Amino acid sequence: VISTGFAGSLKAEIKIGHIFVADRVMGANGEELSIDVGMPADAARGLHVGRLLTVDHMVRTIAEKQSLAEKTEALAVDMESFAVATVCRQSKIRFMAVRAISDDLSADLPPEVLSLVGETGAVRFGAVIGSLFKRPSSIKDMWRLREQASVAADRLADFLDGIVVQLHRAKS
Repeated sequence: VISTGFAGSLKAEIKIGHIFVADRVMGANGEELSIDVGMPADAARGLHVGRLLTVDHMVRTIAEKQSLAEKTEALAVDMESFAVATVCRQSKIRFMAVRAISDDLSADLPPEVLSLVGETGAVRFGAVIGSLFKRPSSIKDMWRLREQASVAADRLADFLDGIVVQLHRAKS
């Protein structure tokens, strides 16, 4: 199983659009699972390997990201990987977590972001319209988030293309 998606950076050197591959995933309770990825980091090319922290909420502020980094020594944060890794471990299925960084330590996410996405990850357009009425300048923030997500998605797709080719070659 290759779990993919977006993550937030917990380190200044890990930027939007960089790829993060977890060699360990840590749950919010401190439990950690190791992952044998056998992949070296290449920071110059935007590829980072290390501990991925999974939490149960969106980490919106620089201050919270810095606090989590200090407490856990994780390099990135997401909301899914630990649960997927746990199920894979219990089922004896190989697991890999690959994340594209969609937000880094350069800015807080706007407060509206917490209400813009539903439980399934779908954009709640009513919430978008409502936030524009409450704070018209939020359109700049939302546009920035859209651009960041687009950059991250493109990098993730390119990286995964390479992974699939390697897996196919290894199987042949």
